Amino acid sequence: MQIAQIAKGHPQDVQDRLYGYPEDIRIIFREILRMSGGRTNDSRKRWFNERNVSTLGPRLFRRLLADIWRDWLTWQHDSNRSYVLQEADIQDPSMGQSAAIRDIFEDKRNGFFIECGAYDGETRSNTLYLERFRGWSGLLIEADPINFTKMLQKNRRAYLSPTCLSVAKESPTLASFLMARNLGRLHVADNTTGDISSNTADVAYTGQHIHVQCFPLTLYIAALGIKTVDYLSLDVEGNEIEILETIPFNEALSVEYIHDAKGPKYMIAAMEKQGYYVHSFVRQEDNLANDIIFVKRDT
Repeated sequence: MQIAQIAKGHPQDVQDRLYGYPEDIRIIFREILRMSGGRTNDSRKRWFNERNVSTLGPRLFRRLLADIWRDWLTWQHDSNRSYVLQEADIQDPSMGQSAAIRDIFEDKRNGFFIECGAYDGETRSNTLYLERFRGWSGLLIEADPINFTKMLQKNRRAYLSPTCLSVAKESPTLASFLMARNLGRLHVADNTTGDISSNTADVAYTGQHIHVQCFPLTLYIAALGIKTVDYLSLDVEGNEIEILETIPFNEALSVEYIHDAKGPKYMIAAMEKQGYYVHSFVRQEDNLANDIIFVKRDT
């Protein structure tokens, strides 16, 4: 992903939101907003948005994968540098998800993960331990530009993407996203219902709305040329069921359920139909973890 050009012409409230951040982070933030269409500009829709991928011929499909690789995936890891972590002495910052995955895979080394809703790449990360101490690598997806710029500084050994998973199985989309620290999610700007739990002072429905690029999970996998995804971590604050219905299933998944209106029983039933069983529940106080660990029956 090229991050070189300073975008111009964004609303003043976006500029104010960047006040106090280092200049390199502000440059990256503005460029991500430019790429994704900014806060109110729908005219920047890419040629592939809303198009059914299954109807694309080989040439256009290769073009789509090339666009994703060039514009929406970046590898920032420098093997000559250490991780840049706020709390490097905490080996496993997850709330128990990582321990469950290590148990399932018997401390497997060199696996591949995808973490959707990766936040800043460190705080309560479900994959950081696997990466640091078991040699895993993967893909970290985070749509909130502020969180993403923080993640860029961590020197994670993974691909990073400032996008979101599409709830449309066959189509990339440009979606409205609410920036709300660790509660950011797909959200229509004029939706004022208050039916979401909060564990942060930056409560839902008071943040900035922006447009973000979203892709079906299959397109990330195809663009990276990945054959196996061992672990998918899904924490998207309410769209888990819709996204689960779009993905090619992997060996193990941790899925947050607290924000999904359909509830855990619906989620479990849907996953059982796909050949999964519930390995465990991971719960912590203050809604810091409300996850179900699913495992494929032949894993």
